[in-house]
Amino acid sequence: MEDATWEAYELPPLPQAPPEDMFTSLEEQLDKVREWNAMRRWEFSPEDFDAIDLTPRVHRDPLVVDLIAIYLRGKGDLDPVRHTADDLWLMAVLEQPNSWCWDDWYWNQPGSGLKPVRLAAGIVHEPGVRRVTVDLGAHWQPGRHVTGLSVIGAASAHAEVLAAAAHFPNWVRAMDGRTVPYTWLAGYQVTVPPYSRHYRVPCLTWTRYRQMMSLASHEAAYTQFGWAAPVRLPER
Repeated sequence: MEDATWEAYELPPLPQAPPEDMFTSLEEQLDKVREWNAMRRWEFSPEDFDAIDLTPRVHRDPLVVDLIAIYLRGKGDLDPVRHTADDLWLMAVLEQPNSWCWDDWYWNQPGSGLKPVRLAAGIVHEPGVRRVTVDLGAHWQPGRHVTGLSVIGAASAHAEVLAAAAHFPNWVRAMDGRTVPYTWLAGYQVTVPPYSRHYRVPCLTWTRYRQMMSLASHEAAYTQFGWAAPVRLPER
């Protein structure tokens, strides 16, 4: 006799290609940023938004996308990098049914607090709101294992990935490690626990059976299967 209960909860098969509805237009993104700006009191001006080029571009790679990225100033105890990471994560959380972040574990450790990260060597945080082009599939080698330490560089994405998660909830929900890779935020380095001798980076994943978006902290020396380390592409 077949187990009808198991059949009722069986997950659908994985897709064979990235979904076509993962990304939204720059106009839709700008509308969201205006809402976030008012909600979080970022104090970007109408002139800041008017200066953003909304001209659409076509990219051959389905994982290359133009997005509106946000880089904030510091607030309270949070420096600009941590403030940006925390606020963009909060905006991404609003788009998903369930979420979890690694900093929930470290709230009581010295020097921790919200989003204990710094930028990788060679990356500069410049406050503002601007259009960037990001390859969300960079360094992904389907069928092969990749080490996080081998893909960290000056072009590694950081706040851009969190902006993508907030702008594109369908992209997050499409992550399966096969058609859409899980994501290292290689432009960040996790600074907690402070006594760790290992280089750690935040990692963005989607768990289908839990319907959960997670931002975890992984040792960059580990070899992973099905992961990308997005990069910011040069401006045209």
